[in-house]
Amino acid sequence: PEQGAGYALGIAGSLLMVMLLLYPLRKHARWARGLGPVRYWFRSHMLMGVIGPVCILFHCNYQLGSTNGNIALFSMLLVAGSGLVGRYFYTKVHYGLYGRKADLDRLGSDAATARAELDSVFEIVPGMKTRLQRLEEQAVQTQHSFLACMANVLVISIRSRWCWFVSMSELRRFVNAGVLRERLSREQRLGKYRKARHYISMYLETVRKVAGFSFFERLFAMWHVLHLPLFIMLLITGIVHVYAVHMY
Repeated sequence: PEQGAGYALGIAGSLLMVMLLLYPLRKHARWARGLGPVRYWFRSHMLMGVIGPVCILFHCNYQLGSTNGNIALFSMLLVAGSGLVGRYFYTKVHYGLYGRKADLDRLGSDAATARAELDSVFEIVPGMKTRLQRLEEQAVQTQHSFLACMANVLVISIRSRWCWFVSMSELRRFVNAGVLRERLSREQRLGKYRKARHYISMYLETVRKVAGFSFFERLFAMWHVLHLPLFIMLLITGIVHVYAVHMY
């Protein structure tokens, strides 16, 4: 780490970690609002948040060293781990990793779209519509406390997967039933099954997202409060490490 490629990797990793500040500056500073779409800055933020720690790990050669270096290393690993957790929370309240922020109205619209596509399936599989509607009704119930939100997410997650298992069993049985076998060819029945399977998956995934939206939105807000102090700690320990290395 003191010379050559190892030293260069340390400099590169440190610069990349400092450049992580560019994304929050672009997002919140008025003077930076004209510097391109926020989503591109977010992508760069994610990329540098991965490459920077990798460079530092190669810089230290996966070994512990001085006290100040170890503190800086573990601070960096803590921030990188926090970033991965934040990425998970982000995907729960946005459409994809780089998508726009979700909202309950849009999620409800997505569920309604998937349910509409299943009308023909509901006609041949009695009981499925009622089962899915009960699940959706439980998902949209307002939960005021944090623990109630968490419990509702767990219950909906378990129930939705049970609904998937039962619905697929019923769907296969009715698609292969005598009446459909007489009216449709094998290819047509297979196409109908695949289409229904797709929209049931889409519907249940949306219901799970509706149930977890408020819960993960709270977690994401709490994570923001924690992530910034961790990053400031990383900057301080990194500066101390660089100063100690070059002065002593």
